[in-house]
Amino acid sequence: MFKYFNNILKEISFNTDIMSESPSHTVSAVFTFKDVASKNKFINFCNGDNGLSVTRAWKGCQSIECYECHDSPLKVTIWQKWDNKECHESYVKHRHDDGSFTFLHELIASPPEISPLRPVVFKTDREQIKEIVNDMCNKDHTVGQKHMHSSCVFIRPTGNPLDMAGWDAMMKNDDVTVELNDLVEINKLRVCGDMAFVCYTDHGKFTYKGTANDDIAVLSCVLERVDGRWMVVHGQRSTGRKPSDERPKFPNQD
Repeated sequence: MFKYFNNILKEISFNTDIMSESPSHTVSAVFTFKDVASKNKFINFCNGDNGLSVTRAWKGCQSIECYECHDSPLKVTIWQKWDNKECHESYVKHRHDDGSFTFLHELIASPPEISPLRPVVFKTDREQIKEIVNDMCNKDHTVGQKHMHSSCVFIRPTGNPLDMAGWDAMMKNDDVTVELNDLVEINKLRVCGDMAFVCYTDHGKFTYKGTANDDIAVLSCVLERVDGRWMVVHGQRSTGRKPSDERPKFPNQD
């Protein structure tokens, strides 16, 4: 049973390890108790000094709720929401160390069903990616950066690559001041399973080391669906042209 708990917890950590900006960490755990007496022991534990009051006071715990199945009252679902997976892992370690798992093992009839959850997105893949492109064109670079995977590499017009730490440092540099960054149009967008690519044109006004720039540039991004969430894993920007110059034309624009 201990091995089962540890394997499940490792799986939860792996599935939610995307970025520090990931949404809150939600977990559902379903326990089936051996009998009414076992369930009552669990309820008494939850109401005791080392029960749910400890859980709710733990750092990062947003909420914890318990439900029983109407048709099968020995089946109890515990729904937890945490600030992040690290807070949840810290709490789980505490319960492992204080013997709570040993106590629970004696009460349940079968291994628990523990599942990390994520919100259902009621938008198509194309709609989600278009929203990401709009965020990528926000003059506040942190708005778009939340969609970038931690391993994302961005290729500058010079051909030099920037990782996320380098990108963030460049945009926060006092030598860079962004006045405008607007999406002009999406030139092409294709979704292929869990991968997608998008090519778009944007208009940027910025100052770098005192030199003003007013550019129309073409950018491309490769996206990957990671644990249900579209993330930018690669990006590239063309050399800019003046707004008065003829705009690049793409066949079969979306």
